[in-house]
Amino acid sequence: MTMTTTYFELFKNAQDDQSQDQCKIKLEQTGYSAFFQFIEDFKDYIKRYDDHQIGEIEELLIRARKLFPEPSQYSPAWAHIWDEYTAMTGHKNRVLSQIPASDREGEWQIVMDNPYTNQQVACYPSLSFLEAAYLFGYFRPTLENNEYIRMQKVTHAVVEFGSEQNP
Repeated sequence: MTMTTTYFELFKNAQDDQSQDQCKIKLEQTGYSAFFQFIEDFKDYIKRYDDHQIGEIEELLIRARKLFPEPSQYSPAWAHIWDEYTAMTGHKNRVLSQIPASDREGEWQIVMDNPYTNQQVACYPSLSFLEAAYLFGYFRPTLENNEYIRMQKVTHAVVEFGSEQNP
């Protein structure tokens, strides 16, 4: 592995059993810090992939689950990481399939609320389509009863700052 090759790239490019086993051994030898970076790079890839890479991300998750069936050996926080990433990508893939590529340009936002509580509404504005699709996939699996998540395209917006003088 070169200094510029990440563990995730090594994993992603490991196509045969031998290279996958070498990747697993390298991660196991290096331990927590390497696996942490691997998990973070995997999540970054989940953020960035698009329609053309759906099959690839699904295959990578299957392979990761096979190579690292117990990621909790590195940290208890990762006991269900493959289930979490699979749920995230499933919801993101659903959004990708529902919104045509021709309608994706422009500003998007994510809104989350539970209308039956007095908690504040969470809003993530000024997102690209892929950023919004990722956040939809990220937050959707953890919604509680009565909460909702909404991904919407902003078609018109008026923005002013408090430091500006009103006419």
